[in-house]
Amino acid sequence: MDKRTHYFVLKPKKQTGSIVALLGSIFILLVLTGCQQNIVANIAEVSEENAAEETVAPTFTLPPTATAAATDLPLPATRIIMPPTLTPIPTSTPAVAHTETAAAVAQEAVVGMETAVSISASPEPTATATATPIPTFTPPALPFTSEEEHYWLKRPIPEGGTVWTDKIYPYGGTKGGTLRPHHGVEFYVNHGTQVIAAASGTVVVAGNDNVIAYGPETNFYGNLVIIELDTEFQGQPVYNLYAHLSDIYVAEGQHVDVEQLIALSGASGIADGPHLHFEVRLGQNNYGTTYNPRLWLYPFPDYGTVAGRVIRGNGSLVEEAPISMDRIDADSHYLATTSYAGTTVNSDAQWHENFVIDDVPMGYYEVIVAVGKRKFKQEIYVFPYRTNFVEIMIED
Repeated sequence: MDKRTHYFVLKPKKQTGSIVALLGSIFILLVLTGCQQNIVANIAEVSEENAAEETVAPTFTLPPTATAAATDLPLPATRIIMPPTLTPIPTSTPAVAHTETAAAVAQEAVVGMETAVSISASPEPTATATATPIPTFTPPALPFTSEEEHYWLKRPIPEGGTVWTDKIYPYGGTKGGTLRPHHGVEFYVNHGTQVIAAASGTVVVAGNDNVIAYGPETNFYGNLVIIELDTEFQGQPVYNLYAHLSDIYVAEGQHVDVEQLIALSGASGIADGPHLHFEVRLGQNNYGTTYNPRLWLYPFPDYGTVAGRVIRGNGSLVEEAPISMDRIDADSHYLATTSYAGTTVNSDAQWHENFVIDDVPMGYYEVIVAVGKRKFKQEIYVFPYRTNFVEIMIED
């Protein structure tokens, strides 16, 4: 648009020329007015654009995620509302898919299983299959237990030590013929192990056997303690003997309580190393009145004791027969002993046994006696906290 200033000079001429000049001026003014309107309109449009830019609504930017791809223009977050999904109620019979595809998938799954499961299309509940239990041994009814059983004694070694009897040189055994028949049981413990009273009673001997023989000869037991129990058995006094001691902490005439410390173990007297020799004597305090301590020591929890007799067809006892026990219904440690040797040891008046195996876990066993190349067997169930009796006859 030409912005030069125009000057209009009216000169007196003829009237026609004046009219023409006047019309030209009016046209020019109209043109100028139109340009101004366009400028105003353009300015208005620019103002509206600026206003629109200033009032643009804010946008929401999605928070970045570990897998989201970057975008040039962030989009507002979108909230998707899904209808709730009903959780199917389990039934005794699985629902059946009525499509060929589902049936094929089910068939493939069934083929891959080791045990096929039958799927019923009936909506009625079906019986649930249960696994057949593995047959187990059922203990027989508890046999009559005599009130004359005498598990009165605690172990003479404190808990945590060697509280089980030695199985190699049992009562009545000879250790393969190398020793005289044993009149007690051994607890193999280290030198200086505490020895405690197996039951309450009064000390009748506390010292050594250098002068008075309490065994087959003097200097046999070395340092020893003998306690007469507070309780009698069938009207007879009961004695406990503790031998091969190193130190003695009680005196004759002193009353002691059960589990009271009375001495320390050692190897005095005739001993092949430190250990505790333990005896039960009944009626009189002498070497010929001993009985098997395994029938007096209280069993461990869930353990029992087996007392038995190995006899011939004529009823005579078989001496030093090797006896073993094999567990039938479970794994177990090896159990073995030998029958009594000689005539200097005694059988219990209740059982008339000639062998005893202690510390036997409850369960089914096969008792085996080997005579030469022959084996004689007898099954037995061992009840805990009981004396379980078995008799095996050797056929000639």
